[in-house]
Amino acid sequence: MITERENFFRMLDKKPLDYVSHQPGLLQMILPTPIHDRAPGFGTGTDWFGVHWTEDPDMPMMPLPTEGLPHVLEDIEDWHDIQWPDLSEEDWEEGYKKDVPVRDPNRILCAMMVSGPFERLHDLMGFEGALCALLTDPEECEAFFSKLCDFKIEQIRYLKKYYDIDMVHFQDDWGSQKDLFFSPDIWRELIKPHVKRVIDAAHEVGVCFDMHSCGKIDRIVDEIIEMGVDVLDPVQPVNDLVLWHEKFKDKVIFMGGLNAQDVIDRQDVTEEQIQKEVEEKIDLFSTDGYYIPFAVALTPNVMKALDHSFMYGRTFYHKDEEHQQAVEEFRKELAEKTEDMAASVVPGTDMKVK
Repeated sequence: MITERENFFRMLDKKPLDYVSHQPGLLQMILPTPIHDRAPGFGTGTDWFGVHWTEDPDMPMMPLPTEGLPHVLEDIEDWHDIQWPDLSEEDWEEGYKKDVPVRDPNRILCAMMVSGPFERLHDLMGFEGALCALLTDPEECEAFFSKLCDFKIEQIRYLKKYYDIDMVHFQDDWGSQKDLFFSPDIWRELIKPHVKRVIDAAHEVGVCFDMHSCGKIDRIVDEIIEMGVDVLDPVQPVNDLVLWHEKFKDKVIFMGGLNAQDVIDRQDVTEEQIQKEVEEKIDLFSTDGYYIPFAVALTPNVMKALDHSFMYGRTFYHKDEEHQQAVEEFRKELAEKTEDMAASVVPGTDMKVK
């Protein structure tokens, strides 16, 4: 049986697969310590742009800008006063030793990059201030996005040089659960060209690009995929996922798709309902497309979903003895896990909760 890494590259090359990919078995996720887009350890503290973050104990590694403090930018024109960090002063070699004490040759080393252009704008200005700035001073917003994306490109080059990453997980949420935060034209004119440059720069140095954007983004999804993203996540069910699969199954790897709000995170959800959700999404995306089951969920139920995705997905294409045996070995591993072990990691990853 081929490794998760080998199976992933088959997806990239649009070749027949050995099984449905399993996360967290596929991605060795890291938060590079030389990149300070949050406080250290994604806890409470200040990032390198001066934004103060507060950790929520119920949401590991998902801090929010601290309420009640003045915004770093009161006016978009103030971005010119930002002191941009000098990446050459960071200790990238030591960062790699800390972040990747053991590199798994069978997985994809994926660096998380949070606070893309729009997210960083509202980190600095607040959400209302950022949305107003897009309307009242689009030229300054675009100039800021251009500078920020240049900064992101520089980070990717350092990550490739010192970490030899396989993929970057680039976060910039563009939608609520009802629609885009702004018009497609605003995204098209101010944000898209600069994210496109980041995608191209990643590909130039041999880094795959996972575009993470939550919410209902169906009005721009075709253009997102046309930018050349390799993976699109989290593919939330508020979008028409059947249509997405029909239109883009041969163009992109979909990651996500599992319904967190209506199924996985419900207090009264049953094991059978979780399993049904997993199987329906694998049937939809994997029969003649490329898919990594996942969910942006806030409860440990996400691990139940992903565990079932392994058992259902490992024999999705081949039901021979080798693949059946892999399922049995996985069942044994699950039986040996303790609740403490499960609680020590961020759901859906193998990153340790500090």
